[in-house]
Amino acid sequence: MMTTRTCISLLNFFIYNPEYGPREGEEHKKIMFYHPDKEQLDVKIKNIGLSEAVVKFTQTFLPNKPCEAIHTQKNRQLFLEAEKDFWMVMTVAIPYTEKVVDGKPLREYHPDDVQDSVYQAVLTQAYKMFKLFMGTFYGILKRTNVEQLQHRLAHFFNRYISTLKLSQCDILDVHAGIQFLPLDKNTYLRIQCFINLIEANFSRIKHTAFLYNDHLVWSGLEQDDMRVLYRYLTTNLFPTSLDTELKEAPPSKVLLGQAVSSSHYGKYVSYINFAANNVK
Repeated sequence: MMTTRTCISLLNFFIYNPEYGPREGEEHKKIMFYHPDKEQLDVKIKNIGLSEAVVKFTQTFLPNKPCEAIHTQKNRQLFLEAEKDFWMVMTVAIPYTEKVVDGKPLREYHPDDVQDSVYQAVLTQAYKMFKLFMGTFYGILKRTNVEQLQHRLAHFFNRYISTLKLSQCDILDVHAGIQFLPLDKNTYLRIQCFINLIEANFSRIKHTAFLYNDHLVWSGLEQDDMRVLYRYLTTNLFPTSLDTELKEAPPSKVLLGQAVSSSHYGKYVSYINFAANNVK
């Protein structure tokens, strides 16, 4: 008997605001962002309409507790009201095992593999990452217009979604912890002195974080901002930099997955909006 097992996969990811396009025929104006973009407009409007209906229906029973998830046999849909009237929705496919019994295919779904708390955290992290780099939705609207918001959402999330590894998400994504590097007192004081000298000599540097091998040593950032930045550095920036070094290093100089060549690579993050939390 042959069996095949699927993985958790992303079906769609969209952001909408029901305050836009309230009239019939203008429903498309509610769409702030939709993935996959190639989906037909009618399908986009239908999915957003269903989500909006579910949110409104659940609010009649629990007005102070927004809808967070919908369970079906094949899919799991997660909701997050990131800002007032701005809803982020992510739909993932429930993994299943397919067997052939008496010549007929039989699917057994595994809903326990998709924990609401884990994927709700993934959705929340997506919003926090956007806010870190771009600012709040309302902050962007205040400075520009809805077309610019849609453009920035597409620019950010089309890249961000491609980095999601949904099948590897677990309880660690819920807590978004930071790994600290234990140091003796003298070494720690030397690093702190080094950071103080940098900030004293370069007035444009407002905040500093010092990491070594994915471990945080020192941070002058607010804890929530550091959690998001740490997540970005350790899951996006550092791995790609290491891959570059490993590819460029001669085979004889790659030891235990560490590039020990004399050439090192760095990257600059061109814009991070640490003041986003204060933008209304």
